[in-house]
Amino acid sequence: MKILIAGGGIGGLTLAGFLQRNDIQFELAERAPAWAPVGAGIALAFNPMRLLRELGVADHVEAAGHAFTRGVISKADGQPISDADLSDLAARRGPTIALHRAALHDALLTAISPDAISLGQGVEQVAEKSEGVEATFANGATSNYDLVVGADGINSAVRSSMWTDVDRRYSGYTCWRLVVDQASGVNEPWEMWGRGRRFGVVPIGPKRTYCFSTLNAPPNSDAMRNIGLKRFREMFANFGGAVPGVLAALQHDDDLIHGDLEEVRLQSWVNGRVVLLGDAAHAMTPNMGQGAAMAIEDAYVLAEELASDQPIDAALSAYQSRRMPRVEAIQRQSWNFGRIGQWESGLACALRSTLFRLVPASAATKRLEAMLAAPI
Repeated sequence: MKILIAGGGIGGLTLAGFLQRNDIQFELAERAPAWAPVGAGIALAFNPMRLLRELGVADHVEAAGHAFTRGVISKADGQPISDADLSDLAARRGPTIALHRAALHDALLTAISPDAISLGQGVEQVAEKSEGVEATFANGATSNYDLVVGADGINSAVRSSMWTDVDRRYSGYTCWRLVVDQASGVNEPWEMWGRGRRFGVVPIGPKRTYCFSTLNAPPNSDAMRNIGLKRFREMFANFGGAVPGVLAALQHDDDLIHGDLEEVRLQSWVNGRVVLLGDAAHAMTPNMGQGAAMAIEDAYVLAEELASDQPIDAALSAYQSRRMPRVEAIQRQSWNFGRIGQWESGLACALRSTLFRLVPASAATKRLEAMLAAPI
């Protein structure tokens, strides 16, 4: 087989690593001209960590990140409404690790031969031909492949070339991500829920804290995109805990990484000899912390099916059958959880706090474990 992976993000690099372990030849084309420490933080629960351990990169991830033992949700003033002890879960299933995305990229690159990667070579278009799939690159060059894998993110050029029935839905809230020097008192992830807005802080390794914030807002808002630190601080000025220290530590407008939160749903992830994985296939809101995990699982399953003794078409069908129900369930759960977190009326927020206090955190943790431990 001659396989092209379009995109060197988490899903693309993980697929490359598992294909290499199975002695399957591939090329990986990444649009960026060089690997750079872009992005913010990420949390990897036990389900992707199990696969990264199989790939041989888990030790790198654990060394670069911070292992969770607790997770707290509170009101904006810092008063907890849910406080989950994750130590038993970690003992049974393995740790959840938070780290910078760039550190995860570095870990994944250790499992791949550099000779298989072409930087500065984004895939602009793909088209089915009688002899396979023709890919057109950013420099105008073309090449034919037996299989093209679109791992090129929510704005996938591969998907745009071959799919027309794309359901891309805005969540109703926008997001800012940032990384600061270690915030005082932040030793475990802590998410604070206000009225129509949230702020979270997560330690991601030596002396750094990943932060995320959300706000109910119209889509594609220039005001949100170009918000500036002054206005950003004003929007979250009534939050307590570590938030005031984080806001004070910000120095430049470009410390804020902004993006509207959307999800992508498709009837099929396979179109002939073109297949999608990760955000290109099923971008989801980040409320379950499972977006990257689903991409890693996709990559593992796709590599496993391609390595089996079956035709490519059958392998792609099996991949989709195995993955789609699980991904859609987690995508739906994340969407619903986020809608509750973004409730805006005072009465609804008071009811939310009461309901969360009534549900034991241990019960919520067990439900989460059952979902994440389901077959991939």
